[in-house]
Order: sequence, then C-alpha cells, then structure tokens
Amino acid sequence: MKMIAGQPYDNNRSFMVEKVLRYVEPVQPETEFERIFARFSENKSLRAIPVVKNDRPVGLISRYEIVDSLAQSSRRERTGKVSCKDLMNAEPLLVEKSTPIHELSGFLSESEIRHFADGFIITEQGRYIGISSGQDLLREITKAHIETARYANPLTSLPGNVPVNEHIEYLFQSGKSFAVCYADLDNFKPYNDVCGYRKGDELIQFTARLLGNVCDPVQDLIGHTGSDDFILVLQSKDWEQRCHRALSAFASTSSTLFDKDHLSIGGYLTGDRKGRIVHQKLPTLSLGVAWVIPELFGSHHEAAEAAAAAKRMAKEKPGNSLFIERRRPQLHGVTGKQYQGAEAHYG
Repeated sequence: MKMIAGQPYDNNRSFMVEKVLRYVEPVQPETEFERIFARFSENKSLRAIPVVKNDRPVGLISRYEIVDSLAQSSRRERTGKVSCKDLMNAEPLLVEKSTPIHELSGFLSESEIRHFADGFIITEQGRYIGISSGQDLLREITKAHIETARYANPLTSLPGNVPVNEHIEYLFQSGKSFAVCYADLDNFKPYNDVCGYRKGDELIQFTARLLGNVCDPVQDLIGHTGSDDFILVLQSKDWEQRCHRALSAFASTSSTLFDKDHLSIGGYLTGDRKGRIVHQKLPTLSLGVAWVIPELFGSHHEAAEAAAAAKRMAKEKPGNSLFIERRRPQLHGVTGKQYQGAEAHYG
C-alpha cells in the first residue's frame, strides 16, 4: 500500500487532510458481494467503501469495480460467491490525518489517476478513521485559496492579520513550541517621503521576498500585517539561523534599491518641520523574536506582546538588528517571568 505519513508538525487545521475526512462504515474482507452491492444501490452518492480488518485498512472498493463486475456477463452468475477480497483494490492510498493538503495534492498530481478517482483512506496512527476523494480535496484547496485571497495583503499577496492570528492560535492550542518573529523596516517613513511611494512599495516587496526565502515553505508562515510590518511564525528547527540569514541578506543586497548618492553618505538629507536640514539614515531591518512555549504563556495574545517587546528592543539598536527573547520555565520555586535576551547586528 502507498502511505503518506505527514509531517511531524501541526500546521493550520484548514490545511490538514483531516479537513476533508468523511466517515464511511467499513466492511470486512469476507463481506459478500450482495451486501456491498446493496450499500451502493441504497446510497447513490457513495463512491467507495473501505475494507478494514482489526481497525487496519486493507483495501478499497470503488463503485466502478462493482459496475464492472456486473457488466461482465461471464461473472454475473457467480457474483454471489464473490467477496470483498475479490473486488477491492488491495493497494489503496493511505494518508495520515496530519498530512498537509498541499503535500497530498502534489502527490496525487504525479500518481496514478485511480487514486484521484477512487479516493483514498485516511488513518490515525495507521488505524482507519475515514475516506476522502480527489474532488473533496480540490474543493477544499479552492476554498482555502479564496480565504487566503480574501485576507491577503494587496501589495505582497501575503496572508494578513486574520489568517496569521488563526494560525498562531491553532499552534498555541496544539501545545507545540514555536517562534514568533516580528520584522519591521527602520527609517521607512522618511525613505518613503523622500524617494516616493513607488520606491517605498519596491522596498516592501523586496523585504517580503527576502523574508519568504528564508522561511521553510512547509513548516513556517510569513504574513504581512500592514505597511512595513511582517510576522514570521517559525516551526523549523533552525529558525534562529534563518533569522540571521534574513538580516545578512538584507545588509548585503538592499543597497540595490538605494541611489548612489544616498549610499555615499549613508542616507539622505531632508528638511524637518522647523526647516532644518537633517540627515536620515537608510532603511534597515529589525527582527524581534519570542520563543513560545504555550504552557508558559497565558494566551496567544501574550505571546504576540512578547514578540512585539523583542522587536522594540531590536529597533533600539542601530543597523540591521535581531533581539531574541526566551521565556524560561519556573524552576525551584522561583516565581515571576524570567527572560533571556540575545542580540545580533548586521551592517
């Protein structure tokens, strides 16, 4: 049997295979043809019946197999002696409920057409819990795309506040630890005012691509929550190294967006409200990260506040900066919130 086991992480629930699960009462391998035929006759929408033994799926019977059996005149007279074992596909596609929908979609697009047409069996730790079909999968993917587009930032097409908050809440409730990284461009408003909104938009889109490139496409999520503010929800084990790569990449490549004259003086000259000429620094990137252990935070809102505080600490430092806040468990009767900060600077 082909088996898709899923990833060892929890993503947004709407993107998991269990979202398309439908429970269909299974049959035993010894179940006779008449009982199978009766179930398909009574339920016209039933496309497949799982065959299960000791809670473990061993096959899948499709409606088309039944029709094919009846269509062959040489078999009609002996259908009464036919059992599930004679009709079932003994190598159905088995999918763990925690499998991301996009992973299954990619597999189906490159596999045999029967897996899409006949459907697949959904399991939990190898035990049967339901079935689904390629049509159900396409319907859910379309729905997810519509929802994503509804809340996407129009400039970068990245998810906005609503899907990001839902994702964090799900991870929080799942009990999984993760990192919340707030990314913010320093000195963006003066740059936008001096160089114009088109250049400002280019800088935001550049930053979105850069941050997206350092994220794991499966385990991490990047959102654009407004203007020059981004949020990364990181489950990849090397999340800290990814943050360092983002700062290093911004420091080494952002110069392509700035004029030579501005680069030569490290910024640009502009007038303030009192008519004085002031020097504005070139935009840099600040990252504030909070390592979230759900049981140590009262809610996902508190986790977000911790990340926001870390971002403020990063922005207090000049240049491209990273500040990481780690909340430690209470040990040996020590009460109160304990913090460990880590800083890094690039350029």
